[in-house]
Amino acid sequence: MRLTDRYVLREFLLALGYCLLAFVLMQVVFDMFQSLRVFLDCGSSTATIVSYYLLILPGAVAEALPPAIFFGLMFALVTMSKNNELNAMRAAGQSLLRSCLTVMVASLLIGAGLFVVKELLVPTSTERAAELIGRQQPALQTDSGMVNEADSFTMSNLTYVNHRDGRKWLFRVFNTKTFSGENVDIQCQTRGQPDQAINAGFAYWADDGHWKFQDVKVIIYPADNTPGGNIVQKLYPKWEDPAINDSPEDMILFSKKEPEYMTVRQVRRYLELHPKEELSKFRVSLQQRYAAPWSCVVACLMAMPLGAGTSRRSALAGVASAMGRLVLYFIVYYLGVKFGKTGRLDPVMAVWLANGIFTLAGMIMMWRMR
Repeated sequence: MRLTDRYVLREFLLALGYCLLAFVLMQVVFDMFQSLRVFLDCGSSTATIVSYYLLILPGAVAEALPPAIFFGLMFALVTMSKNNELNAMRAAGQSLLRSCLTVMVASLLIGAGLFVVKELLVPTSTERAAELIGRQQPALQTDSGMVNEADSFTMSNLTYVNHRDGRKWLFRVFNTKTFSGENVDIQCQTRGQPDQAINAGFAYWADDGHWKFQDVKVIIYPADNTPGGNIVQKLYPKWEDPAINDSPEDMILFSKKEPEYMTVRQVRRYLELHPKEELSKFRVSLQQRYAAPWSCVVACLMAMPLGAGTSRRSALAGVASAMGRLVLYFIVYYLGVKFGKTGRLDPVMAVWLANGIFTLAGMIMMWRMR
């Protein structure tokens, strides 16, 4: 690595650190206006409040990284341009693109790290933060049916649909720790027609990878589903079917139906099990995970010509131009995401539209500054 490469990279990382800290603090302060009042009204302890804001930090860092790269690189290049350091590099035969090559590589690596953070930390921390602030309410009520504030492992009216295998589940009471439930109803279908129904007083997930039932009534419908056909009912004290192997982890996770609480693997699993549903928001969320690393490179491409050219005009005009282009990027991005989630745009087009447009714009600006 050349001396100039190390110098440019050091200046960029220093500015990136300051910008990232500023953007993360802004997000935390903005969240305080919404959440801190809830904690104070409920008399929550200081440890609980600190835990909540530590849990939202991974998500805040992930959201702040692309704009922090954009402004960090722009400020670093503006400083070097004001000190005629970029001119000295050009005079030595080193182009702007070559001078920022290490920064481009660093941005790509940061993007890869962003993908890892969004995959391993953000879903879990976001979910735990939501649950933590939810427990501060006088009564915990969510769409998934958690009702017992004292017992955080109990869910009521847990529903789960496995379209791939044609099974619909309903647990009146479900324990997320022991993977067991009471008053269980299962509707099984074959090619859209009812096959059998299972009503059990108790069910639990066995170590051999399928469900076992107690106090069971099995209702078997006629194969041809003809009117007046014989419907067979059988009672069993204990009953099991190895084919009924729906994962309890999937049941708990998919009952929430919020893609921001899922990893890429879990989102893909959800799409696999629900091929017949309109799941635009899940497909958009999956593409957002894939597009996040490239947004760091897009920020780098947009910042290089802006930062290097700011010395030719006033600093205020340069900052205004940078802000305008960043705002335009987010307008295009969030409009695409909105249209994608409502099914008006293909999920790939909806998410990658902004990255594609601004990658091309950045390359054109770089070419014009050769």
